[in-house]
Amino acid sequence: MSGSGWRIDGGLYVRGVTHQMGHAIDQYTGAGTAAENGLGEGTGDIFGALTEWYANNPNDPPDYTVGEEVNLVGSGPIRYMYRPSTNGDPDCYSSAIPRTEVHSAAGPLNHWFYLVAEGTNPGDGQPTSPTCNGTTVPGVGIQKAGQIFLGAMNMKTSGWSYAKYRGATLRAAVNLFGANSQECNTVKAAWSAVSVPAQSGEPACGTAQQNDFSLNLSPSSGSVAQGGTVSATVATQVTSGTAQTVGLSASGLGTGVTGTFSPASVTAGGSSTLTFTASSNATAGTRTVTVTGTGASGSHTATYALTVTTTQPGNSFSLSLSPSSATVAPGASTTSTVATATTQGSPQPVTLSVSGAPAGVTATVSPSSVTSGGSATLTVSAASTAAAGTYTLTVTGAGTSSTQAATFTLTVSGGTPPGCGGVAAWSATKPYVPGDRVSYNGHLWNSTWYSTGAEPGAPGSWAVWTDAGSC
Repeated sequence: MSGSGWRIDGGLYVRGVTHQMGHAIDQYTGAGTAAENGLGEGTGDIFGALTEWYANNPNDPPDYTVGEEVNLVGSGPIRYMYRPSTNGDPDCYSSAIPRTEVHSAAGPLNHWFYLVAEGTNPGDGQPTSPTCNGTTVPGVGIQKAGQIFLGAMNMKTSGWSYAKYRGATLRAAVNLFGANSQECNTVKAAWSAVSVPAQSGEPACGTAQQNDFSLNLSPSSGSVAQGGTVSATVATQVTSGTAQTVGLSASGLGTGVTGTFSPASVTAGGSSTLTFTASSNATAGTRTVTVTGTGASGSHTATYALTVTTTQPGNSFSLSLSPSSATVAPGASTTSTVATATTQGSPQPVTLSVSGAPAGVTATVSPSSVTSGGSATLTVSAASTAAAGTYTLTVTGAGTSSTQAATFTLTVSGGTPPGCGGVAAWSATKPYVPGDRVSYNGHLWNSTWYSTGAEPGAPGSWAVWTDAGSC
């Protein structure tokens, strides 16, 4: 590959290519390429990571290492953003950085970006990242970290340095999210965590609203025969601040019982299915299972009363929803079919109920009881006062042999944005990322790259926006 010597037969290494593109972005934003050693290479690594996470290739799952697929020097990744010292690069800034080899000198910038994106103790399976001052930093997500960094790049002046990037990223965080935001506080804490000290005249961050979430189970009890399974829905909600990644675990299962989550982690506001499986020799009786959700802000728990019986029921059934999600405007309604099926033995009566409807939303199931193999209709109505947002409703079927549940994701829309075709108008001051959609001059435009102030249809914006036709 031109400029790096990295090549894979039969294709290009996406992260390596976009690392080089990051150098070009560095050159053509603000006053041009940053001066201090390490900033250029760190910029390339950051844009490589942003692109890899956007691509989300299952054959090369996104991470924060550089060069692992190419294996350039025969020993795996050449740089580790979460702990640069893994390969002998500095984790922390010091007076030696300006005299350090440029790739190695990228260590503190890569470390800072990882802390802003993921934090010191991510809840999504990413590695922990120790700080230079022993503090704990909460991450705000890679997309926000990319928006903040690009905003700072547009402020570059001559003689750009690590110290100047600290002030610029804080200004970008304030411009994008406000001085009292978690994003501002995380950017500041991350710079201090990599030993780049506070600078004279830098923006101040106020008290950020703390992020938090809740966790509950539906149903909260159930029984399973030896050799069988039973499931419950684990629902989370954002109770303050912004959504965070919540890792799920279960304890107190007892001998012969396992609990699996699908998925194993969710973004607060989402849900997971917990399936209990009892082996043929699982200890019979009732036990209290504790389900724990762990996020950057802390942990919350809920309990499930699980009873293991010694005799496999002769009858069983399943429950499903079609569709399992819908979007409604305030004042409108939607429906979904609640289908049951006899999966073993004979049909049985199933009592249906629905829970989880927020204020301003009503949800009913009719009829409220069916014989397994039959179906019912879930009707969800949003009042004109219903708050916009995404909510998880749980439909529960209680039979004589077991209880089954399925979830319905309801999105209450917030009205039609300004612009044309129901699509928001382009703003010269708003940062855009790949996948965003705007309207401008009677046309719809799709964002293909990160930009702020790049006018759709302008000659210099051909690589940033594609015309999706008139609206």
